[in-house]
Amino acid sequence: MRLQDENASFRINQSGLQKFLGDLECEIMELVWKLANPTTTVRDVFDALKVKRDIAYTTVMTTMVRLSEKELLKIVDKAGLANVYVPRYNRDQFVEEAIKQIMRSLSDEYPREVLNFMEANEARITKKASRRR
Repeated sequence: MRLQDENASFRINQSGLQKFLGDLECEIMELVWKLANPTTTVRDVFDALKVKRDIAYTTVMTTMVRLSEKELLKIVDKAGLANVYVPRYNRDQFVEEAIKQIMRSLSDEYPREVLNFMEANEARITKKASRRR
């Protein structure tokens, strides 16, 4: 996963996946995870997305190509001229990998501060993690 490319940013004020992805990327990834059985196409995603918003097919196509360049989608086949995609990660794997990359970045730049934070919040983090399982 290349969340560290020059255009990627962690958006602290957003919620959910929008912390890691742009709004449209987030919507598309959620649809890919829902629709891929095991594969999906731009047409599948476009048809599901156009129910909610006015959007061009080419916008969805371009965004899915960019998601494949970021290594979040993988092109596995062609259906005529159309690419057939699978997600490289399931949703949980994506979140886990994104958090690992952010934590690595922070600990590389601010090792003492990250350690202090982890020690000060260990009980709270452990408690929340056990509730999620």
